[in-house]
Amino acid sequence: MKKTVLFLMNGFGIEQLDSYNIYNAKLMPNLDSYTKNYLFTQIESKAYNLTSGYRMFSTGSDLPLTYSLIDNYYNKFNENKNLNFYVNSIRPEGKVQLFLFCENEKSLDHIRKFCDFIKQKNSKIYLHLVLTSYNTNNYKEIEKIINKISYDHKDIKIGMILGINSLTALNLTSLMNLFQNEVGEKWKEITKKISYLTTSKVQPKDVKEFYMNEGFKFDVNDSIFFFNYEFFDVSNFISYISKVNNINDYCSLFQMNGVKYPMFAYPSSGISMNNSLKKIEAKTLILSNSENIKEINYYCNGLKNEVSDNICFSKTDDGINPALLKSIIRDSNYDLIIINFPIDNVKSVSELNDKLSKLDSMLKVVHDFCVETRTTLFISSLYGMQKELEIDNFTKAYVDFSMKVPFIVIDPVFNKSNFVLGTGNTYTLANTVYTNINSKNDGEVLIRKKSFVVKMLKK
Repeated sequence: MKKTVLFLMNGFGIEQLDSYNIYNAKLMPNLDSYTKNYLFTQIESKAYNLTSGYRMFSTGSDLPLTYSLIDNYYNKFNENKNLNFYVNSIRPEGKVQLFLFCENEKSLDHIRKFCDFIKQKNSKIYLHLVLTSYNTNNYKEIEKIINKISYDHKDIKIGMILGINSLTALNLTSLMNLFQNEVGEKWKEITKKISYLTTSKVQPKDVKEFYMNEGFKFDVNDSIFFFNYEFFDVSNFISYISKVNNINDYCSLFQMNGVKYPMFAYPSSGISMNNSLKKIEAKTLILSNSENIKEINYYCNGLKNEVSDNICFSKTDDGINPALLKSIIRDSNYDLIIINFPIDNVKSVSELNDKLSKLDSMLKVVHDFCVETRTTLFISSLYGMQKELEIDNFTKAYVDFSMKVPFIVIDPVFNKSNFVLGTGNTYTLANTVYTNINSKNDGEVLIRKKSFVVKMLKK
């Protein structure tokens, strides 16, 4: 067993071309030197926050596991009791209002089969697209989905398009005015609207409601179904709707706050950090703010709220104490120590610069001690942020660290003369960590030995 430290600079990634320039050698001299003196590469991360970051790192899934569950089920909708309850509540004189939480084209197969099933009761279907992504790069996929529905599924009309924050907000006055009266912003040419949103750097989750087709105006005889893949709180929206039609028995695909009848429970994953640690008989200590511990533990255990003997936590609400950290690395019986140092919980460029400077100082402390004790240190990030930050009272900057994150290897064995880094993502990073702890671990890794030919070419 080989003790390993994984330092996660969560929120920090490789700056995209359209990003406001934040990273520079003067701001982060230690990190800059590590990228030059040690094995360093860029790895892929489609994650956008802590949830999706740990989901990918632990389970290897870019998408919620609910997608694969529906992939295996959507031809068997008639077997679900809660769905049949919903179908029986559909009134022929009303309309079917489907709220599809959608960022991925795969969900079109799901909703297509779903619509085919419910048409037996009512074919007047309006689809409202709820955008949940944090990443403006998703607009291409979103536009493709909208066009595909508009041109290939003539029997389904798109009503509203809105970001999840518009649906879960406390003040729903403008949304309800659109939903109940069809009074609001209308866009028929979706390409122009998407172009505007992309240029304006509005994250999909923050899109204000607009509509494409008339006729969706909410009526007391209408039925509503939430076609979701993740957990959201729609209780406020349901409260507003219930005042109009006096109905409280709403249904959804998966559990959401405010919905009484979900079709499915969230699936657990057989692939997880906990299971990987069990296989190599290793224990980990994860350092994190207390507000994130429950969430991290949930994904590390394969989407289960349980306590594991292999995963322990230490709170860092008062900051990371260098002396305590050194003691943990040197004296504890943990095989893996994961340090979470998030930098995305900032509102201004000056605040981000200050955060990155503190991060760089902490990196030096950890680096120097790991080198001294010959402990393997991996430096990376599970996700890169995409965020608009204030420069001053009048100016804002768009910071884009998304899609790629750094990976640095600091270890006396893995030197630049004999090793290279391959391509991969944050799940490959996880396998690299496990294999470094115990070489018996299976799975693709990022570190590879140089071949004789490569060595010759490098000379």
